[in-house]
Amino acid sequence: MNEVHAVIELKITPQRDCGFGRIAERVAKFEQVEACFLMSGGYDLLVFVKGESLQDVAHFVAADISTIDGVLSTATHFMLKTYKAKGVLEALGGDARLAVTP
Repeated sequence: MNEVHAVIELKITPQRDCGFGRIAERVAKFEQVEACFLMSGGYDLLVFVKGESLQDVAHFVAADISTIDGVLSTATHFMLKTYKAKGVLEALGGDARLAVTP
């Protein structure tokens, strides 16, 4: 099965007494969400998701994420090709890691 991976930037409104926590926890509970981070900068949450297709992820964002109270906007970025993940260069195959030199 091929999976589609995406990164979603969320701008959200902090809530009284809990800041970003309540919305972040709600987002993180979805099974499509692999990781969720509070960020500094131009957006508040960075969310890594997976789905069965581009349409599956797009529907998840439109129907589930963007409809949460306090979510002001979303920006979805689809991962097209992996060059390096978890320290492993994919283009070299296997467990080929770059040598670290001073």
